[in-house]
Amino acid sequence: MRPDRQWIDYRMKDGDLTMEFEVGIEGFVNFSLSHPELMDRSRIRCPCNHRKCQNRNFQEADTVRYHLAKYGFVRDYYTWYLHREPIEEDTGELDVNFNEVIDVGFVNPQSYNAFDTMLIDVVRPSFNPNDIEEDPNPTTAKLFEMLKADDQEIWPGNRYHSKLSAVARLLNIKSEHHLSERAYDDICQLMSELLPSDNVMIDSFYSTKKLVQGLGLPVEKIHCCINGCMIYWGEDSEFACCKFCHHPRFRRPMRGSHKQKTNVPYKKMYYFPLAPRLQRLFASNATAKDMRWHAEHESEDGVMRHCSDSEAWKHFNQTHPDFAIESRNVRLGLSTDGFNPFGQSGQQYSSWPVILTPYNLPPWMCMKDEYMFLSIIVPGPKNPKGKLDVFLQPLIAELKTLWEVGVCTYDISRKQNFQMKAALMWTISDFPAYSMLSGWSTAGKLACPHCMEDSDSVHVLHTRQNLRQCTVLCTVWVTVHGHYT
Repeated sequence: MRPDRQWIDYRMKDGDLTMEFEVGIEGFVNFSLSHPELMDRSRIRCPCNHRKCQNRNFQEADTVRYHLAKYGFVRDYYTWYLHREPIEEDTGELDVNFNEVIDVGFVNPQSYNAFDTMLIDVVRPSFNPNDIEEDPNPTTAKLFEMLKADDQEIWPGNRYHSKLSAVARLLNIKSEHHLSERAYDDICQLMSELLPSDNVMIDSFYSTKKLVQGLGLPVEKIHCCINGCMIYWGEDSEFACCKFCHHPRFRRPMRGSHKQKTNVPYKKMYYFPLAPRLQRLFASNATAKDMRWHAEHESEDGVMRHCSDSEAWKHFNQTHPDFAIESRNVRLGLSTDGFNPFGQSGQQYSSWPVILTPYNLPPWMCMKDEYMFLSIIVPGPKNPKGKLDVFLQPLIAELKTLWEVGVCTYDISRKQNFQMKAALMWTISDFPAYSMLSGWSTAGKLACPHCMEDSDSVHVLHTRQNLRQCTVLCTVWVTVHGHYT
């Protein structure tokens, strides 16, 4: 940390802003205004610690003053390198090429989109592969190779777009306007013809996928039985029909059609592997340190601010000390529920997303959308009911691997590789989904998983409500005895 920037960490004193912090804010604003080439018209980049800013958004000078006074500076931003302040060698900061950092879509906010945001979170300027103390594992090395493509200008002298930022913008346009792959290819070819001859513009959607593949966030399409009996995965991947109901796997080709697609399945599910997404949390300076927050934060007796303060978490640590000794091992929560993607007025359809959340993160992060990982999309149109476990097979297999073996992961905050393991701590669902996840029947006399055979149930004669009798009575029992099921 620079000695002349210690005031950044001392914003408040006795409930008021310190004089040093007020003077520092004014100095920062004046410094930023002295570099109009980094401004968006009259707006400057806001380095406040609010989740919507953090050097991502441009604001008016007065707004920046207000944000800094209210939220303070973003963590560890002692050298204002994104505002063209040179990095001093004795500060221990990383060597950053400012022109290259600025050229990656920072100056031109019109080219800034959600895909760019994800890349910037991964490729913070301090994420420099030339300054690592330990060689990254092959998975992270592939990410570095993809980032090198970001140094390539679309053509020599272009300051606004690199090869990767142009691809990110095109993918965003394709998604927003529902363009076909053929339309995407034609646009790429036209742009390549319009640009100077020494451009490095991609020429097809296939080339785009090859470039972005370095992100290392794959998705698997797995064929399913139309009745939900099985998935064609693992040892069953080569089956041509269901081994339970014997329904064929593929649709029959239509007669009279010249352009016939072969091997089109009746139903398919999507699986997003978990390990690469967890590895990415440690590959980004934005989240790597926070993945240890659960073990490093100060806890107060009798106060539960986070799941790590709970008795269940502490009991798990005592039961599995080998897992708990590594604070970077990931604790997960799983949630699922059904919904109709077509809304109330659409057709009857029930789709079930399965979402995993890493609870290593602090409470203000682990409940954000960007840290809730969609793992499985169970297709409809019917509710899977008791067959939900069929679709969970790939996830269960990966969770077992992460628990027993782990995966080699590169921690950018400590500049070292480690064997990351993961544990599923709990599931979050409503009562019907609890039955589908656990296999416990939530209807009938033993509906309450807490009371079980001690349930106080009454059989109501000549009605169809007897299937819910235990659930209703146990709900009343909860209010009396104080336990939750």
